[in-house]
Amino acid sequence: MRQTPGTLGARAVISLSAFDGRHTALALDSPAPLIPAQYGWFMAVRSGIPGIDQGVDVTLRWVVVAFRLLACVWALALIGVVILEGRPGSRPVLATAAIVATLWTAVTLWASQSNRLHTPWFALSDGVIVFALGAAGWIAGTEDFVSGGYPGSWLFVVAYASNLRWTMLAAVGLTLEHIIIHDLMNLGMPRTVGTFQFIVFGLIAGWAYEALRLHERRRKEAEKQLMEERRQAARLEQGAKLGQLLHDSVLQTMQAIRTGAEDPKQVRYLARWQERELRRTIEELRSPHERSFRAELLAVRDGVEDLYRSLRIADVIRDDAEMTPALEAGLAAAREALTNAAKHAGVEKVDLYAQVSDGSAVIHVRDRGRGFNADEGPSDHGWAMSVKGPVESVGGSVIVKSGIGAGTEVTIRVPVK
Repeated sequence: MRQTPGTLGARAVISLSAFDGRHTALALDSPAPLIPAQYGWFMAVRSGIPGIDQGVDVTLRWVVVAFRLLACVWALALIGVVILEGRPGSRPVLATAAIVATLWTAVTLWASQSNRLHTPWFALSDGVIVFALGAAGWIAGTEDFVSGGYPGSWLFVVAYASNLRWTMLAAVGLTLEHIIIHDLMNLGMPRTVGTFQFIVFGLIAGWAYEALRLHERRRKEAEKQLMEERRQAARLEQGAKLGQLLHDSVLQTMQAIRTGAEDPKQVRYLARWQERELRRTIEELRSPHERSFRAELLAVRDGVEDLYRSLRIADVIRDDAEMTPALEAGLAAAREALTNAAKHAGVEKVDLYAQVSDGSAVIHVRDRGRGFNADEGPSDHGWAMSVKGPVESVGGSVIVKSGIGAGTEVTIRVPVK
């Protein structure tokens, strides 16, 4: 049985784990909460923060970078044409504008990689550069606008860093600047009307960015709600399973104990059997694995104890893993070692210890019984071959230590994968 951790209430687990005298706490799973949007004096929609709409955020960021690269190439081409054609104008001013456009484009790339593109300070600094480049042609004394698409690329930066309102304010600012420059340069009304393209670009960029973010946020909220509904359904299902277990197993065992109270051995056996059943069920519930190594090893222990009722196997099992063919071989070897101890050690208690670490599982089976001379070889102790053979075939190893009157210790090591 497979169960995701966290679907069983902690109070129920504590009450069940009390049967083995230990306090077992389950780790409650809870997905990382959605980080709320941060609102500042400049931003109404904040992005670029780890954990918030990262899929959409990366796409929007690269749209900004791509448009900025194209705008830079456009501006450099216009500046180059004006300089090469020898039109009236100050070449140093135009050269400076080309250098500034190139360097600031590199800064934009750096800001994108360092997660600073969304900050208000970058957007404001970008606006200063854009306004300067927009006036570069007029400052140089030429009748041509050499900024190309650079002003329009700022609108995408603002849309990425804020929302539609701020993007439209930036578009209005660009429009006013270009109207003033057109008036200063006496370029005529038809060309001045063209400056209203910034209003259109701002509307498109601001609306698109805000709509995509809103859609992504709603999708995240829907996913969160779906996950919560699934967790609730899992808790209800687990509660039903737990109730069924308590009814079919615990209550029936208690009834059997009451009816057979005159037989102490039978009562002890039933109590022990119920304790093992509950512990194994808890291990199955708390394990994230489809087939739990810990639960399977407990089942092996239970099977040997059921065959030899006078034997008690004290277990300590650390860590867990998904069952594999190698672990199956290790469990088979552990079953053989426990059975041999039950048959030949002449003791009432056997120790079982297991640990999963460093890519391997180690199982120790130890008794303080009669023991035997381990140097006599496998021909006198055929069970040793039945333990070693399957384990060595999967790349594991078995070490048997024993001595007359000193008990026996079997160490089984198998790879986890």
